[in-house]
Amino acid sequence: MSYESVQRWIDEMMPKIIENLELDIHKAQYELLESTGNFMSNIYCIRLKFENKTNRQKEELSMILKRPMLAFNQIARIDLQFRNEILFYQMYAQPDNYAKCFYVEERPPIDSIIALENVNGQGYYSCPYKYYPPVEYTLAAMRELGRFHGKGYVMKEMQREKFFDITTQIQEVRFTNTTENIYKFACNIKTLRVVEYLRSQDHDAIFCDKMEALFSNAYEEVMIKTIQPVEPLATLCHGDFTLDNILFKTKNDNGQHLSILIDFALIRYSTPVIDLSTYLLLCCSNEIRKEKFFDFIQAYYDSLKEYLLNTGVQDIEKYSYNALLSDFKRGALFGFVVMCVFTPIILGYLSPEVLIQEMLDFGPLEGTKKQRYVGGDKVSKILVDALLYLKDLGCLKHVL
Repeated sequence: MSYESVQRWIDEMMPKIIENLELDIHKAQYELLESTGNFMSNIYCIRLKFENKTNRQKEELSMILKRPMLAFNQIARIDLQFRNEILFYQMYAQPDNYAKCFYVEERPPIDSIIALENVNGQGYYSCPYKYYPPVEYTLAAMRELGRFHGKGYVMKEMQREKFFDITTQIQEVRFTNTTENIYKFACNIKTLRVVEYLRSQDHDAIFCDKMEALFSNAYEEVMIKTIQPVEPLATLCHGDFTLDNILFKTKNDNGQHLSILIDFALIRYSTPVIDLSTYLLLCCSNEIRKEKFFDFIQAYYDSLKEYLLNTGVQDIEKYSYNALLSDFKRGALFGFVVMCVFTPIILGYLSPEVLIQEMLDFGPLEGTKKQRYVGGDKVSKILVDALLYLKDLGCLKHVL
């Protein structure tokens, strides 16, 4: 997209955003500071300067404008992802620990907009580590996830009608029965490399046979089964709880890192394991996960419990540590499948640009087959070690 077309779009959107700010603004000026993006969204950083007529002070406001990316829209249903995120900010987000939403407008397929506060101004930035962050970052992520899930429990108990009104409006993006579902192909094809590597290392044949039977239909047998909401632990889940979707702030007065969640396009009504297992399997190294797993789960639980008690929920036994740990063990393979799909990408063996181009050139099925062994034995061993740790943890008992 040319600079001129981007600027025309911004010039069309900014008057609407300014009008929606509910400030007495005079002499407004804005400028595009930076343009970035990924294969889902174009991201524009805007600085707005204006005179506040109420206090006659000159002020500045930094914001992020999100717009759908055209190239991958049909395969990834980016229009539906934007609808989910708009739903989140309109009906759920305020007034908790999220970026302020200044304006939304749904105009699919590529002209929808979400205008958000740039929380860099509050000191929140992306993790300086692209993968396998130090322990303190994961602890901060776990604490914030506990609060996020806790908010869902509180709303489900105290504003039940509103809560289920929101969850019933969420659009399904990844887990559909369409014949060209790229995620289905990825789950079923990219997990089988683990079985092949195990067999090459003369691992127990019975275990390999059972894993092959399961992973050959991982999409249905693992992913679809795990996302089903199981009461009473079902809550609003982020759905894409990865390092890319968490911003961090340097230590507070207690010496802890703080975090804030972003990008709510894949929210869903499910149980906590889909978020916990996604992060702990995909974003933590095998070594750190083995050493600190129970510390991470404890940090998550303590934050969840504190949130529930502070908001007046007294009956918290159904959200007990043991109940949440059992839920994790029941569904941890969800995060393992996510790990198989995305580890080659986060480790730099497969770029998002190449992934997209091959999907467009060869189609979802053949493109996925082409990427099956990306990263070679090094990646396969990482995946195998994670699977065997889950076995030792008791997460495979129901499938063995």
